[in-house]
Amino acid sequence: MDYGTRSLDQFLDDIASTAVTPAGGTAAAVVGATGAALCEMVCLHTLERGECRADAAAELRDARADLQELRTRLMTLGETDASAVDDLLATLPADDATAELKRATGVPLTIAEACLAVVEIGAVVTAHGNENARPDAVTGRLLAHAAMRATAFTARGNLTRIDDQSFVADVTARLDEIERSAADQSWPEGVSEANA
Repeated sequence: MDYGTRSLDQFLDDIASTAVTPAGGTAAAVVGATGAALCEMVCLHTLERGECRADAAAELRDARADLQELRTRLMTLGETDASAVDDLLATLPADDATAELKRATGVPLTIAEACLAVVEIGAVVTAHGNENARPDAVTGRLLAHAAMRATAFTARGNLTRIDDQSFVADVTARLDEIERSAADQSWPEGVSEANA
């Protein structure tokens, strides 16, 4: 299902339905993509008005390109997450759904990594973006941060059902690194890690 072409009302109705998917992972991916779009918007407004130094303009152009790619990727990951959950549910209550569980863990992990990238690149936008639009970039970063935390939580929860200790250790290490990197992010005055 192409969530990128559905109306927002239909997408929210789909989430609020009795169907299992789309659910948390898909919703978080769309929220992360929304965060990327907000940061992109600030890049555009700043660049169109020529309101920054040449070196900052180059950084914003690069940031915009990266954010656009991340936005597209997150929308695709939202669909992939729904597919992974559907595939997992189709195998249950089988004795061995390890492959499906791994996929249903790997997708939210990948969403978390992409959302962290939005948060990190968004820092460039908040540093150099148009002052009037800067709150939109901060909002974008906060949305991506929340989506990152949500999907990291989902991935950790799924790990408890997987017996492959090598896989569990690898994913745990990646999640730990995501969370360390997120904790290292700087935020404008008034935004702390506690409420980011």
